[in-house]
Amino acid sequence: RSSMPEITVVITAYRLEKQIGGCLDELLGQTFQDFNVLVVDDCSPDGTAGVIRGYAAGYPDRIRAVYLSENLGSPAKTRNAALDSNLIDGKYVLFLDGDDHVEPDLLECLYSACRKEGAEVAVCAYDRVEVETGRVLCHELKWLSGAIGLPPAGDEVAFLNGALWNKLIRMDRIGTLRIPDFQVGEDTAFALKVFQRCGRIACVPRELAHYQVRADSVIANTQEATMRAFAGELAAQYAAARDGWRETIALLSFLHIGLSMALRAADNPSVSLGRYLKSARAYMRDTYHFYRGMRCMRLSSLRRHGLKGLVVWLSLWMYRAGCFRLAVGANRLLTRLFHVDFKF
Repeated sequence: RSSMPEITVVITAYRLEKQIGGCLDELLGQTFQDFNVLVVDDCSPDGTAGVIRGYAAGYPDRIRAVYLSENLGSPAKTRNAALDSNLIDGKYVLFLDGDDHVEPDLLECLYSACRKEGAEVAVCAYDRVEVETGRVLCHELKWLSGAIGLPPAGDEVAFLNGALWNKLIRMDRIGTLRIPDFQVGEDTAFALKVFQRCGRIACVPRELAHYQVRADSVIANTQEATMRAFAGELAAQYAAARDGWRETIALLSFLHIGLSMALRAADNPSVSLGRYLKSARAYMRDTYHFYRGMRCMRLSSLRRHGLKGLVVWLSLWMYRAGCFRLAVGANRLLTRLFHVDFKF
């Protein structure tokens, strides 16, 4: 390409010989064409690198690749390798996994939203699809509309998913920031830091990305070390935050450390759920004083989110009372009975 593109799409891949071609085909068929692609292969032991080489040879002006000589072992390190490669030359960047599925107008919609709203980030709705059955487990962020001014006046930012695959980000807002190296929650921690450098988030309520849920995913096997690292990172951001961000970070910490990570702990037999809940309760008490006095944690504020908000409020009271394990058991029962996934 003769000039720098508006968007660079970064794709990370490991052992995706059968999926990476489909991801690249969906990108090449985008309605918005002012973009290029940087693929980072994390030293895959299968034929992933060969498939990437074939596409790079067929589209030399569109696709570039980095082939790591050793496996870095984490999505954070692989994405950081892309950020450190000096091969991202787009004004905006979008991070995808090599098995993601996206709509043909993903880039067009996100880019147009950024331009229309004067925003540094655009985020879209998405759904979660069970790979083995094709069943849609949940629809998320369809409540989005317009734009969110930053620092946020309300709690919307806390309820955005932290993943990077549904967000277009202006590169100059990333700068020297890098993704922290733990296995789950690293994208959320990184996105939160990026948001604090921005003035607006543009919102697209259409489901333009389709997240693939696998039974053997890292999220389904989250380890205690990762949970502790994630909690520590959020506590550090809370301590350093400007006043306009503190309640957002506090609420986000409850949604992720108090709720999501607790459910991950319950799903992983190698993690002691009792020990995790005890440490999470101590974390909320010591870091956030159980969120007392915070407007974002009041029922009058959370009820705007319907059933999800009510669950958050009740969960906080159960943590304060030391009986949140009952809520975890109820969630697992509902998930198994109705075969759905509840995301906070």
